[in-house]
Amino acid sequence: MKQTDLAKLLKCAPTAVSKYELEQLDISSSIIRSLCDIFGCTADYLLGRSPVASPQLTPEEEEILLALRNADDRARDMVALALEPFRQDASEKKAI
Repeated sequence: MKQTDLAKLLKCAPTAVSKYELEQLDISSSIIRSLCDIFGCTADYLLGRSPVASPQLTPEEEEILLALRNADDRARDMVALALEPFRQDASEKKAI
């Protein structure tokens, strides 16, 4: 996303976005809340306090996700294959 696009969403100047990125300007709590809404993440993730972006994950799910991120390609392929039937089930449940 371009700084100008984000600035429009935040209703601020593009220069402010640049200063946020360069840590030259402190981010207000209202801007943090807006960024979380825009990017669909928690404030802890946005601020680098959590490696997981979603507030809806259980601790067990976070552990699994972190392990998957650290896995090599072969292990990821094996997990993807094992989970394939469950992905279909999840999409069917969402459709109901």
